[in-house]
Amino acid sequence: MSMSIYKISEFDFRNLIKKKTCRAIVPVGSLEQHGAHLPVSTDSLIAEYIATMAVEKIPSFILPAISCGVSYEHKPMFNLSIRNSTLSSLISDICISLVENGIESIILLNGHYGNMGVLQYIGQNLYGKVPENIQIFSINYWHLMQHKFDHAGEVETSLVLAIAPELVKMDKAEPNSKEISKSKITYSSITNNPGSFVNITGNGVWGDPTNATAQKGRELLDEIVKNLTQTILELENNMF
Repeated sequence: MSMSIYKISEFDFRNLIKKKTCRAIVPVGSLEQHGAHLPVSTDSLIAEYIATMAVEKIPSFILPAISCGVSYEHKPMFNLSIRNSTLSSLISDICISLVENGIESIILLNGHYGNMGVLQYIGQNLYGKVPENIQIFSINYWHLMQHKFDHAGEVETSLVLAIAPELVKMDKAEPNSKEISKSKITYSSITNNPGSFVNITGNGVWGDPTNATAQKGRELLDEIVKNLTQTILELENNMF
């Protein structure tokens, strides 16, 4: 049995813990511009939906998405950002509380590229603060698919078309307005700087959303969820 923390009582929670549902998935997203055609909640929306699909296969509690991430690269376009240290402290405190309540395995499911630097060190930050048998993993959902990742391009637009089509305005979808490097190294290096993303893309889009379809989104979701569940089980089984 898998439940959203929002929807259960203390009684329900304790019963599930007794039945060995001791895993929690914490979606981590952002609130930032995703072009003129996608909602600013895109990263949070995708991460939370993937978590919901995953728990149909592996018993887990689902926490509500942490929607504020590190998105300063999108300045001066819309971004509701918190500092690396703030996000680290927030997630660390959540993890400690989950452990105190009986959770033994925590999966931080990341939906936003800019959060990677923080999330990869949460386990290190919690060393000595939680028992050694506690498992804490950070997984970036785009590492679970073959298709090249983008920002408000074909991939993300297809995912949102599959998840919440009413939030997508395909009549406003346009590819990046500047010619940009396709190098992953360029992307990861340049976009660490505040305000850099808009400068290199022109309109805040990396990729071509006009090629997106809901069917592509459903196929991507199936691939991501299958690989996510396998990855979680492999990590837990090989940890100790």
